[in-house]
Amino acid sequence: MRATPLDRAENRWYQIFDNPSPLIKQLPSVAAVIVAGLMAWVNPDLPFTHLGAALVGIGVVLVATMQAAVLSARHVYDGWVVLLIPMIDIIGLGLFRAGTGGASSIFGSLVLLPVVWLAAAPGIRWVFVVGGLTSIALLMPYFADPPSTSVEWLRGVVGPLVFSAVAAVVNELSRQQRMRIEQAEELVAERTRALSENVAMIVQLRDKERQYRELLDSFESLWSSITAQAVIATDCTGTVTAWNPGAERLLGLPVAEALKNVRIDRFFSTAVLSMLAADNADHPVPIAERPHGYGELPRGIQALFAQADAGLPVDGDIEVTTAGGSTVPARVTVSPHKDGAGAQQGYLFVLTDETRAVEVARMKDEFVGMISHELRTPLSAIIGFLDLLQNDPGQPLTADQQEFVDIIERNAKRLLNLVGDLLFTAQVESGRFPLEREETDVAELVRSAVASAGPHAQREGIELVAEVRPARIPVVLDAGRVGQAIDNLLSNAIKFTPRGGTVTASVRSIDGGVELSIADTGVGIPEDEQGMLFTRFFRASTATRNAVPGVGLGLTITRAIVIAHGGTMDVTSQEGVGTEFRFVLPASPRTEVLLSLSRAD
Repeated sequence: MRATPLDRAENRWYQIFDNPSPLIKQLPSVAAVIVAGLMAWVNPDLPFTHLGAALVGIGVVLVATMQAAVLSARHVYDGWVVLLIPMIDIIGLGLFRAGTGGASSIFGSLVLLPVVWLAAAPGIRWVFVVGGLTSIALLMPYFADPPSTSVEWLRGVVGPLVFSAVAAVVNELSRQQRMRIEQAEELVAERTRALSENVAMIVQLRDKERQYRELLDSFESLWSSITAQAVIATDCTGTVTAWNPGAERLLGLPVAEALKNVRIDRFFSTAVLSMLAADNADHPVPIAERPHGYGELPRGIQALFAQADAGLPVDGDIEVTTAGGSTVPARVTVSPHKDGAGAQQGYLFVLTDETRAVEVARMKDEFVGMISHELRTPLSAIIGFLDLLQNDPGQPLTADQQEFVDIIERNAKRLLNLVGDLLFTAQVESGRFPLEREETDVAELVRSAVASAGPHAQREGIELVAEVRPARIPVVLDAGRVGQAIDNLLSNAIKFTPRGGTVTASVRSIDGGVELSIADTGVGIPEDEQGMLFTRFFRASTATRNAVPGVGLGLTITRAIVIAHGGTMDVTSQEGVGTEFRFVLPASPRTEVLLSLSRAD
């Protein structure tokens, strides 16, 4: 089998001659001079003309060989001390030539051996060194026996020139060879680095591939395990591209069928789509801001997509239609679906079945309504008989009896008011909240509420201010209910403001409606509790710490009144500084729908 370059490189002999020691380089010269000496000794036709010179020449070469052996033993392979060896060889071979025939010696060409060694050294200066040394070596016979003709002198001059020319060629070839070796070494180094980088990259890629497979397996396991929620991915035109087991359970459509060019609007009724379109009409997203078209999707779905593209939250309660045609109450969230580079891929729908929650809420409201109604009847009878007891002329009450009856009547009326509030909240949450709308001056409504709360504020030592302009602010609303909402907020503000504080009621017209505000300098509400203020029976910790009376229904009722008018309500508060409640009512009522995204929640 043919040996490969790698096999040859690993061969011991190739290793020796690939970077030869000074002794190896010296062997041709010393071998040549020894063979030449033996030839001159045994051959009568090659007599020693100057035996002393020849022997000195051989001795000089042997001295150079000993130097080469010492340097080789010390692993000195480069430097001027090594190059002294061929220079000594040239002188020694010149002496040997002078002793074996002089200018006519057949051994003059032996000088070429150390010349090649010396000329191969880096640097053009060694060419001149070769020229000088060979001139000395070749002209040595003429020092003892000068030639009689110019031709013989010319021979002593031409020889060094020839050796110099040979040295120049060898020097240039050696230079080019060194350049090729350096270039080859650089290429080998680059390829080695590239191979190392490739190996490292392959290791990283394998590690990334392993991580990706682990993440993919985890995602697929998680995707398959989500059964409580329907997770649906669509492209930019609303066509379903992903369908999890929860979607199959909630909407009753197998995965295989859902991925057959099914659009998301299939699961929303016409009424719901119309409601979504109308709901978004007040805050449309300009077409120029939309990153892509929505195809021929219904306007309701386009409204959801537009809100998601605009970065607005799309999260609320709505009814979805199953594959069988039935409707299911669900909470839906919509968000843009983007790839790793941030490019829009479509949208992600998350639907949560709210059937049980709706049923529980309905049962709770029915229970509250029933209990409230059952309590209202005996309380009304108690109050009626107390009235008869107080107004019976035949049996007038004593002072003590009158005091006891007043206490009973006062607490009975408090219970009756509480029952009324419970009935009211039950009506609101069951969708049976009646409104009697008519055009009303909201400014006058606020002034009247402040005047009614004035005596209470005066008793508590609180300054009550009405910041209302004289001009009328006409709004179509239920004056009784809105007045009730203002009274609730004023009552709360007075209760939670210490003596010496201020409560301010203000009203101002805004674009498309009116804004009412009740601000106080009271105890404030902790920030982490503000999100629960409108929950039934919730009371802030500042209320319980300060022993402020109440059951936690006033804000719930107020918010229900505001939402029933199509308005919005919010609060800002800082503990120890004060609280401000604001609500905005539209100037005219909008068309009410039973199904709406509950963004107020």
